[in-house]
Amino acid sequence: MIVWLAAMALFPILAALYLGGAAINIEGGGGGRQIAGLLLHYAAFMGAYAVLRLVLQTFAGPVLSVAFGMVGAAILLPLLARLTFRVVGVRITSAEAVSGESAA
Repeated sequence: MIVWLAAMALFPILAALYLGGAAINIEGGGGGRQIAGLLLHYAAFMGAYAVLRLVLQTFAGPVLSVAFGMVGAAILLPLLARLTFRVVGVRITSAEAVSGESAA
C-alpha cells in the first residue's frame, strides 16, 4: 500500500544521517553483526511507524496519521538504533562523551 512508501523511502536517508553523520561511535561486532543490527533497526523503525500510524489514525485521519507517524518514528530513530544494535552485540556510544573523558 502507499502508506508504507513514505517510511520505506525515508528510512535509508534518516539512518545514513544518524549512523554516518552523527557524532557517535559504533563499537564491537564485525560486518555481519552490524548488517544484522541495521536490518533489525529497519524492522523496528517500520514497526514503530506502523503502531504510531494506527494509533494516530483514530484521531487525525489517514493523511495526517502518515505524516505524524513518520515524524514520530523519525524522532525514535536514535533510540531504536541503540536498542537494536545492542541486541546483536554492537554498541553505539556518543563521540562527545568519549572525547570529553580523554580531554580531562
